[in-house]
Amino acid sequence: MDVSVVIATYNRKNILEKCLECLFNQDYPRDKYQIVVVDDGSTDGTDRMVKQKKDKCKCSLIYSQSHQREGQSKARNKGILLSEGKVIIFIDSDSLAPPWFIKEHLRMYKDNPNIIVDGPAITVTGENNLINPPFCSPLIRTLAFFDFGGAVFITANTSCLKENLIKAGRFDEEFGKGFGWLDRELGLRLIKMGLKRVKNRRAYVLHYQIEKKNLTFLAKKRKDRGENAILYYKKHPVKKVKKEARFHYLFYDKILNKLGWTEKYLTEKYLSFLYQKKSIRYPLFKKFYLIHCYAEGLKSGIEKYKVRIK
Repeated sequence: MDVSVVIATYNRKNILEKCLECLFNQDYPRDKYQIVVVDDGSTDGTDRMVKQKKDKCKCSLIYSQSHQREGQSKARNKGILLSEGKVIIFIDSDSLAPPWFIKEHLRMYKDNPNIIVDGPAITVTGENNLINPPFCSPLIRTLAFFDFGGAVFITANTSCLKENLIKAGRFDEEFGKGFGWLDRELGLRLIKMGLKRVKNRRAYVLHYQIEKKNLTFLAKKRKDRGENAILYYKKHPVKKVKKEARFHYLFYDKILNKLGWTEKYLTEKYLSFLYQKKSIRYPLFKKFYLIHCYAEGLKSGIEKYKVRIK
């Protein structure tokens, strides 16, 4: 088996179905790639949908289900162990891959196998873009072409040799059920092993946003990300990680506290009021609120992991 595409998922049945359909239609030999879906305790009927798809697909489809949530690290580690491919590609369950996606990832390994391949993940919205993904749209191709930045080894669209993932120790399961940094942390270990990062802008995916996230969801996500940032720094206390982890948000939060904004304005109740009134202040105060949430996560992580920021 040349390659395995690993997808960790949780309660995304509808978009995962479209994700799988795109992977079934790759212009790569069906007997040389497989899809590995690791279900982290979904309760929305994902299992039934995948089993129905498995009966119809012409490539290998492996499905593993947990009966309770264990977190992204454990889910992706299961995917690595279940994979039979020499190369493992990670994408998210809300990503849509064009027909040439697998071929483009694998093309990069011909000259040097000891690499990490990253591709763009271009955000799209709207039901039409889900029904008919605009893979060949001039706008999408332009956005992919100018995607120069991005961190190393982001699991929305990245690949690596399976043997190198095993050597690096796979994903660190100490990150638990929280959100963020677990892929970058593994990416940093892979770079320390001597692997080189290569960007292939033709190996893009469309990252579909199916709904507008509410403030409660966004706030929790930011707090989780802030807490995990401290664990990331604890494992790699270097200047690069400190910069990535945005510790300067602690300083911003101090200013917001001194102004009295955190209690007066940076609450879901006040932001909901601004949103309903269609106030021009809403986007700005929402941004400040999410900075505050991230800073709260940093503070929680500092206490939890007993870390001193140098």
